[in-house]
Amino acid sequence: MPDLGLGKPHRSAAVLAVALALLAACGSQGDSPTPTPPSAEGLRDRTVAALRQLSTVHFEVKHEAGGTDLGGGLVLLTAEGDALFPDRAELTALTVLEAAGINLSMGIVQIGRDTYLRDPVSRIWRAAGPDTLPFNFVGMHDSIADALAATTDLGLADGGRQGGVETYLLTGVVAARAFAGLVPSAVEDSELRIEVWIGVEDALPRSVRMVGALIAGDPPEMTRLMTLRDFNAPVTVEPPL
Repeated sequence: MPDLGLGKPHRSAAVLAVALALLAACGSQGDSPTPTPPSAEGLRDRTVAALRQLSTVHFEVKHEAGGTDLGGGLVLLTAEGDALFPDRAELTALTVLEAAGINLSMGIVQIGRDTYLRDPVSRIWRAAGPDTLPFNFVGMHDSIADALAATTDLGLADGGRQGGVETYLLTGVVAARAFAGLVPSAVEDSELRIEVWIGVEDALPRSVRMVGALIAGDPPEMTRLMTLRDFNAPVTVEPPL
């Protein structure tokens, strides 16, 4: 019997069904599954562990308004440098002499309990006492980790891109004294609201924003922002004297 083409629609439908099935299979294989966001507590714990494993970090601390009183009419505006763990840090502090309104740049090296300051005028280095400065960037990775471990009322949101990476935004409340490793003079009776932008892939913090009185004389809404980058990059810190 001659082929009258009566079976062609059925064959075409079958071919179309197979093609659609193959396309669907290919599409499902190519789609990346949406990662499940971690819990706030789980991310905090990962970040604490990641911080404690660091060997070096580059840091910068800024104030959104005002600055940190260093005594003698000198106010710290920004500090930027490198920390080499477990016991070394080198930084440049931008300060202002309030009475004269003069900005001064001061070099600082901290090695263990030894502190060295470079005079902003003569540029000469001198040794200073261990309690000369209100901050201590030696071992700052452990200091930040300790504070995060003590943080409560945790919240978690999308942090967008920070430092070139996708981040989570971890929020919470922590006692100012939890930062005593970083700021030995942190006050006893104050709480800070903190926001921490944490890398999605490596759980390392890119920025830490602290709002509240950290040391005596801070206004209630004093806001400091610490940014961290160049994790585990080669760093050398030597005594200048």
